Amino acid sequence: MNNPEFELLVYLITSARALPEEPASYGSIRLTEAASRLCRIICNNDPDNKTYCELLNCIEADKGKALTEPERFSAMLEKASEILVDCL
Repeated sequence: MNNPEFELLVYLITSARALPEEPASYGSIRLTEAASRLCRIICNNDPDNKTYCELLNCIEADKGKALTEPERFSAMLEKASEILVDCL
């Protein structure tokens, strides 16, 4: 299946279903992955939108650090929040 919007929807629903049985920290990980996927969809649909592509790069750089380097993961989320303001 090559429908990124539907794949994101499936990811969100299955993540919500699994979350009650998972450690609390997984919530941030799953939400960050969903944000990354949504940014990728936006960037693929509008490659000239540099702000969303910057946001995607920011998230991708450190999204895997939540469990191994939580401070770095938190800093990435802070930076992503700042970039997100520029998307308004």
